[in-house]
Order: sequence, then C-alpha cells, then structure tokens
Amino acid sequence: MNIEFGEALFKRLLPGEARGKGNDMASKIANQPTAASMIEADLRFHLHPMTKPGDRSADDVVVIESARGCYVTIGGRRYLDGLSGLGCVNIGYGVPSVCEAGFEALKNLSYAHSFGGLANKDAAALAAKMVELTEGDFAKFFFSSTGSDANETAVKIAYYYWLLRGQPQRRLLLSRKHGYHGNTLVATSLTGLDHYHPQFGLPLPGLVHHADAPYFYRYGEGRTPEDFGLAAAKSLEDTILAVGAENIAAFFGEPVQGTGGIIVPPDNYWPEIRRICDKYDILVVSDEVITGFGKTGEMFGYQRYDFKPDLITMAKGITSGYFPVAAVGLSAKVQEVLASSDDEFEHGYTYCAHPVGAAIALANLAIIDDELVRRVREEIAPRIAQALQRFSGHAIVGDTRGVGVMAAIEFKAPSGSAEDATELGARVSKEAFARGLIGRQIGATFALILPLVITDEELDRVLSVTDDAIQATMADGPFDADLAWADWPEVKD
Repeated sequence: MNIEFGEALFKRLLPGEARGKGNDMASKIANQPTAASMIEADLRFHLHPMTKPGDRSADDVVVIESARGCYVTIGGRRYLDGLSGLGCVNIGYGVPSVCEAGFEALKNLSYAHSFGGLANKDAAALAAKMVELTEGDFAKFFFSSTGSDANETAVKIAYYYWLLRGQPQRRLLLSRKHGYHGNTLVATSLTGLDHYHPQFGLPLPGLVHHADAPYFYRYGEGRTPEDFGLAAAKSLEDTILAVGAENIAAFFGEPVQGTGGIIVPPDNYWPEIRRICDKYDILVVSDEVITGFGKTGEMFGYQRYDFKPDLITMAKGITSGYFPVAAVGLSAKVQEVLASSDDEFEHGYTYCAHPVGAAIALANLAIIDDELVRRVREEIAPRIAQALQRFSGHAIVGDTRGVGVMAAIEFKAPSGSAEDATELGARVSKEAFARGLIGRQIGATFALILPLVITDEELDRVLSVTDDAIQATMADGPFDADLAWADWPEVKD
C-alpha cells in the first residue's frame, strides 16, 4: 500500500465531520485544546466502560484535568480521591521517582516481548522482587496487563496443572456471590455480581458455580461472626459435594470482596476455606487485584487472613496505576508440575513483562515498603475503625466494616426498602463529592479505598466530610453541589 492511498483510506474511515484539516477533531484538541472541544470529542467518539453508550450530554462528562498526591483536579477544583482511582493509586499521583523511572525506561528500552524466553533486566528484577515480597510463598511470576487477564491466566495454569497430573476432566471453577474477578469472558463468569452478566449471556454455561459470600451483615443474623465464618465456608464445601471434587480445577476468591461492597470476612473464614480445598485437592487462587500491596495492613490479603494460596493474581497496586501491569504468582506446588513438562507453555500476551511497566513497578514498590504498610496497620486502620464505630450510631447506618485503608458504610432505609437504601447510598456519595471527597457508591454502600500515603490531616478531612455527608443525607434538605469549598485546603505540589 503506497502512502497516498493509505492516507486516503484512513480519511475515509474517519467520521464525516472529522475528516480534513479544517475539521480534524484530534488536531484541534492537540493544538488548541478547549474544554468544549474535548467534551465534544469525548461524547462523539469515545465508548466509555461502565457508562451508558448513548443519550449523554456535556453535563454528563466529568473531566479529570490533573492529579498530584491524594488529590485530583476537576473543573478547577481539587478533590481528595478517597477511592485511589479504582483502588489502584496506592502511592498517590505524580510521584517524581516513579515518573522518572518510566521515562528512563522508555528511553532505554521502550518495548520488548518475553516470548521464547526473551528477557529484560527490569522484568527479571521485578520477578525476584515479587518472590521477596511474598516471602517465598510463590516460586515464579507471570506478568500481564490487567487483573482480568491475570485471572484468565490463572484459569489456564490451573487447567494445565490438572492436565499434567492426569486429571484433564477438572474444568469446573468455583467462586462466590458478590465476588468480582474482571470483565473478560471467564473472569466475568467467575464474578458473582449479577448485573455484569445479562448483556453478554454470561456466565458461560456450566463453567462456574458460586458459593455464598462471607457477608455477615447481609446473611449472618442470629450467629456470631465465628459461627458465620464456618457456615459461609461450609457453603463452598456443599458446592464441592454437589458438583464433584473430581471435576473442579480451582476456587477463586478475593481476601476482601471489593467491588461487592468491601465485604470483610470473619477471621476464621479463610483458614477454613484452605482446609476444605486441601481436603478435596482443589487449587486456591487468591485474587489480590484490589487487596494487594498494603491495603489490608499487610503486604497481601492472604497474609492478613492467614492462609496460603496455590496461585495469586494481582494488578492495580503493583504500579499504583502508573502503567498497566498485572501478575500471577505460582506456588512451588504448581510450578513443579508445570516444570515437569517438556512442552512450551502455550500462553502469553504482547505486553507480558513490558520493560517500562516493570521499571515503573520496581520504583513503585520501593515506596510501598514495610514501614508504609506498618503505618496502614498501626496508625491509619485504627483511626478508620474508630470513625466507623461513630458512624454506626447514625440512624440510617445499617453496617460499617473495614480493614486497612478499605472501609464501607452500608445504609438502611426507615421503610426497609432496598431501593430506598440504595438512594441513601447515592445521596451520601453526592454529598461527599459536593464537599470535595471522592468515594464510591456500591448499591446502598458508600465505599472508600484510601491511598496508603494519606496524611493525618487528609485522613481527618476524609472522616469529617464522610460524617457531614451522612448527616446532610439524614437532614434530607435540598442538595447543594457547591458546599464547603471555602474551607477546603489548598494543595501544595
């Protein structure tokens, strides 16, 4: 294809009004950026995830203009990001050492694949670092790009493991209601949140069986947390017996179920899950895409809840969202079986072990050290727990729960209606945002996943604003989208 023909074909593929120099929307935004032109381009050309694909106006577009530390700038105003992006920006935004590491890596080796044993220094160093951080519980690491493809990879590793052990019929997968494992086909099938399924005809038929979640507030009435932890784990055993242990490849679970509403299990739940899976020889996959890298007050959630998985998946905090990197850790038990084969492992992605991503991950992990995780466990988490206890005294609060920097407030409506409780969750989220705090509404729950680097003053502000938002919701007055900006602190770079 000659250059002139290629350019002509490219222009034909563009939407009509975007063709030609005078109407080139991309050039207009790049050379003369305005809020109006950017919003117009976004509305016309960008299909957003988790967003209605049509019937959107300029008022529906929220533009994040910049970010630094624990704050993002939207519409010229600074908001404290109490969700850490999507639970990923563990170290805060714009850390110079991490940005510089990425820039230097781009200049040195902007891309290299890892097929056929091709290596790069940063990926090798990152693999060694991950073995160190997991204290030798995992022997090798596979790198990819997202939590979804990490979980897909774990499924393939589990299938290959059982093939090599002479049990290829082990194809079924177990997970839990209220769980979230990603948005690819198998990962969405593993997900136990029903609203992710109907548009795509999922879960894949006959593939996944969902056991009960250790959701004490929703299902534990009349029991102690300890009794409920054992009962929730027994639901998994009942599922195993119903479908046959000899047919099951692996059980997938988040140590704390994040997208389901920050569901914190009783302390005896995960050791019992491990005991049951050992009894029936079923692989345990710890999905640490959200809980990994310090958020629970330990480096990983499995360490916080005292169990050892056979496989671990992670993403998000491995680079604090500065570059798309994910990982799968293989225990010695699994790695030894894979290493027994003379065949190549027929799985991989273009961006596996990307050298720039690996360099950024190493710089990020130099910040998420033992001292930072200790501060989460011994200083931040107790203050959040105290505040949650206070919030539980509000009439509309049904439950508070949290671990580390993860917290949830679930609301109850006087009417007893689930729909009305969801409306309370939405109002609290709006009231918090109006006061400069970003959280996440999950049904009737207002959720926070704070950056590990949040200062004492910033934490005070988060807890104060959350309380104000709850009280404003209880007062049920007219909503004011411009509250409390006069006393919002300036952010210093």
